[in-house]
Amino acid sequence: MAVELYDYIVEQPIVLTRMLDHSKQITRDFVDIFSRNKISRIILAGSGSSYNAAYSAKYFMQKILRIQVDVQTAHSFTNYENVIDTETLVVGISQSGESTAAVNSIMKAIECGLPTIAVTSEEGSYITEHTHHVMIVPSGDEEAGATTKGYTATVLAFYLAALETARHLNLLKEEEYRSCYNSLTTTIESIPRAIKKADEWYEKNREELLQAKTLIVSGYGNNYGTALEAGLKFLETSRFPVSVYELEEFMHGPYNAIDESSYIFFIVPRGASKERALRLNEYFSTKTNHSYMVTQDDGSGDERNVSVSFHEDEDFTPIEYIVPLQVLFFRLAKDKQVDMKTVRYPDFHSFMNSKRRFE
Repeated sequence: MAVELYDYIVEQPIVLTRMLDHSKQITRDFVDIFSRNKISRIILAGSGSSYNAAYSAKYFMQKILRIQVDVQTAHSFTNYENVIDTETLVVGISQSGESTAAVNSIMKAIECGLPTIAVTSEEGSYITEHTHHVMIVPSGDEEAGATTKGYTATVLAFYLAALETARHLNLLKEEEYRSCYNSLTTTIESIPRAIKKADEWYEKNREELLQAKTLIVSGYGNNYGTALEAGLKFLETSRFPVSVYELEEFMHGPYNAIDESSYIFFIVPRGASKERALRLNEYFSTKTNHSYMVTQDDGSGDERNVSVSFHEDEDFTPIEYIVPLQVLFFRLAKDKQVDMKTVRYPDFHSFMNSKRRFE
């Protein structure tokens, strides 16, 4: 039987648990940079899912390492970033390792005399040729279309890099370090529940979702990264228009476009903005029958929402909250009979020179 994208979604707990078991090995070069250099700022530079993963990990890295962490598109960093000094670590991220934008960001940083590290899932790829420091994300091959396990593995890799570095620099006590690892373990254990619940929810709402012509996804905090990733993957798989908004920004103009034909997914984990998100969903539920939330199961039995018994550690919710949305974008695209393994425009990257190797 041919491998489908869904198989990679199901594989995620295995991949992520293996990463926890090999954390020190995976993050060795990242820790080494901090051992050899005074670092006061990190710039995470990537595109697409790599950018989204960086955004999802940003706030935890900032909190644990106690330094500024900025996320930039690789192209913007290379061509427009000027406020950098020698205490800035530049992290070029490319899951395939073939992104010319990520490679260019590392080359610019080296020209400026900055420490660099490449983050990729492919050993020996193009990006690894341009820096001495590499963090390999061991997510394995994904040959069935849009990235799923590669995304969550990249988010986890950044969590682990921050934890191992903070422990090495004595920024974390042993009990705090262990507590984070235990929480990550429990977070990963919630993934099968999320898959099961999303499958059940999709079956109940299948016919309704198949009528969607456009989609809006909104999130907040570190789960704005989750919203970005979900929106990107709905675009890649179902190949119809999708808009993504940070929760508060959604209230400053975009809400005017909502009508009875609008389909909205609000990502609503525990956090400072949860009550605001609940109220926003309540409001738009009176304007459209297609306003949904991905949120913690509160026992209310509200079938409009994808409600899951998440572990819900605020720092690590991006790993578990993306999973129901992965199931939904796969199931929707499959029912739309989209061939997710077929690249729609196979000459695109060669025409734009955006990757060294082309499919």
